[in-house]
Amino acid sequence: MPDVQEVFRMSTQKVRPDPGALERQYGQQRRRTIRRKTSVYVLVAALVVISAVAVGWGVESAKQVPASQRATPGTASVPAPVGIVTFDGSKCWVNFTRTRIESGVVLFKAVNASEHRVMFDSWTLRKGYPFREFDATIRKDARNAAHGRPGHGFPSDKQVTYLRSDVVPANDANTIVTTMAPGRHAIACLQPYDRGGPQERFRPAGLAGPIVVR
Repeated sequence: MPDVQEVFRMSTQKVRPDPGALERQYGQQRRRTIRRKTSVYVLVAALVVISAVAVGWGVESAKQVPASQRATPGTASVPAPVGIVTFDGSKCWVNFTRTRIESGVVLFKAVNASEHRVMFDSWTLRKGYPFREFDATIRKDARNAAHGRPGHGFPSDKQVTYLRSDVVPANDANTIVTTMAPGRHAIACLQPYDRGGPQERFRPAGLAGPIVVR
């Protein structure tokens, strides 16, 4: 049986490394470093090529756009109004400037040709609710307002959905910016009917539409 001291000496004795192991380890580290650097160089070169192609494409595209249509630096392109909604004090109507209206952000020019402030309300007609019925409701309320009778009220939320309101001063114009989904819409023109009261109230005076959004 081996002596205890001999066993202790053998277990704690340093083992000499395998010849060439250290060189192999350094070689592996150098190869990994080279591969990482190569990957970085390839990525940078690819980004430079892509940037150059993008700049060249942008220059060629800019050459093909007329100077009058080029956007100035620092300004974003604003969509043009798709129609003009006008109220002259008694009638409300819309003249479209585009034959097709796409869904999303939609602009209208609102013209108030009356002597008082006018509110332009944007509405969405629910499926199955006809524009002519909405228009008849607005006309009935306008007649009641002209004769000092209580308002008939708007259709229920099962028939129309309110979008937004825009107030335009007398004999002035403004831009209505709203979001419209595909479907049928309308803009109601409302004028104040209780100007002598503590709070200005508006009543429908006409309906512009139908506005069909694709």
